[in-house]
Amino acid sequence: MRPTWTARTVVELYNLVVWNERNIELARELLGDTVIRHEVGAAHTLTHAEAVQRVVDMWEMADSLHFDLNVVVEGDDGEHVAIVYDSTIRTKDGAETNIAGIEVFRVVDGKITEVWNCGYQQGVWN
Repeated sequence: MRPTWTARTVVELYNLVVWNERNIELARELLGDTVIRHEVGAAHTLTHAEAVQRVVDMWEMADSLHFDLNVVVEGDDGEHVAIVYDSTIRTKDGAETNIAGIEVFRVVDGKITEVWNCGYQQGVWN
């Protein structure tokens, strides 16, 4: 039986374990049957398989990938969690890129079901 995790714990596990440690099995556990990825002006619904494959695809391009969560705020509703992150990605050819962004996650019954992202940029937060 899977432990009962708070929305914050799910989001932290997704970023710090799924992404940082390339834990695809945990991605399968944390991602919902569908995941709606919201952008300004658009929303894309991914199936569970597509959401997991998104992680796999990124790791196929990267030699290393690391997220630092600078700020994590859990909403009063127990479903929404906002993060401010910096990430470092090193591709297989050795190129290193820093990317920073802010995302808001919705977690229902221990599964990530929605993510809002207004875009990320190269660099780190000051």
